[in-house]
Amino acid sequence: MSTKGGTEKNATVFVRYWVLALQDPSADADKNESVSALEAFQYADRKTAEFYTSQKRLATEHQIFEDTGRGEAVRAPSGGGEGRLLASLTLVRFGASQKAALDPAKRDLFAKKEDLERRIDVLKYQKAAMSQNDYEQQLKTLLVELARVQATLDK
Repeated sequence: MSTKGGTEKNATVFVRYWVLALQDPSADADKNESVSALEAFQYADRKTAEFYTSQKRLATEHQIFEDTGRGEAVRAPSGGGEGRLLASLTLVRFGASQKAALDPAKRDLFAKKEDLERRIDVLKYQKAAMSQNDYEQQLKTLLVELARVQATLDK
């Protein structure tokens, strides 16, 4: 989060909405009963923009993030990998996801589910460098395994 120049005030609202994202299930954009750092960022960014619009004020906050180590901050995820780390960092869980994460009997399965979801996301970023057949075969394998793990968690 930053302001562009010395004339912009430093009173910010982004942080308020970041905290609200951790309490509001609607921040869970992919509906997996957890809010990642990227989802919290996007929720807070959207709510911040709505705040300035509703108040008819010039936005003095310009949220950015950088999670690839290249030192070039961006406002949104990119095909170059920006956002992948934020998307993989779970901040809070809701509902059955929260219960499963706290249940010692399901903890390992839940970790496996998250690993499979992470691997699917990585595969999506690698799609352009793969043949369509290889991509589809690897994706199918991961999705079938994810479905098996989810079915076991749902028991």
